[in-house]
Amino acid sequence: MTEPNHSTDDAPTIHSLDPAALGTDDDPLALGSRSPVGTYALVFDAPEATVEVGALGEHRFPAGAYVYVGSAFGTGGLRRVRRHRRVAAGDHDARHWHVDYLGGHPAVDLARVVCLTDRDVECAVATELASSLGSAPIDGFGSSDCSCDAHLARGDSVETVTPLVEAAFRSKM
Repeated sequence: MTEPNHSTDDAPTIHSLDPAALGTDDDPLALGSRSPVGTYALVFDAPEATVEVGALGEHRFPAGAYVYVGSAFGTGGLRRVRRHRRVAAGDHDARHWHVDYLGGHPAVDLARVVCLTDRDVECAVATELASSLGSAPIDGFGSSDCSCDAHLARGDSVETVTPLVEAAFRSKM
């Protein structure tokens, strides 16, 4: 499902996508060819697991839905999301970011990708989700380049978390 919020093609747009569509002919972001810049959220479905998270060390993740919020304003833009999908699918082994350790765990499933093109709202969305979900499970996760507590939040299920993620992005339009 793609959810346009403005009438012009150049306006910021929220996309809520099945990760399997990324880089295919059905990808509204066309991540296989060109790529807009923007802010994204990766929604993971995870059983209880213990994961080594790079410099943050080993952490226990209770079962639930985890939302990581990031941004992609470099030359590759939102193609970074496709790379995260490849790590989550086991097709790419390099771990560069905290989220790669969670997403690359074999029992964790990348269930949804939500993004907002052309807006840098990473910290605002991460803060709103931590507040609405009442959970930032690991201090410093994904926030080593800002003053936020974390850019990871936890909820009960993908089905309950995804609408909250979409609403957080809509509120930043």
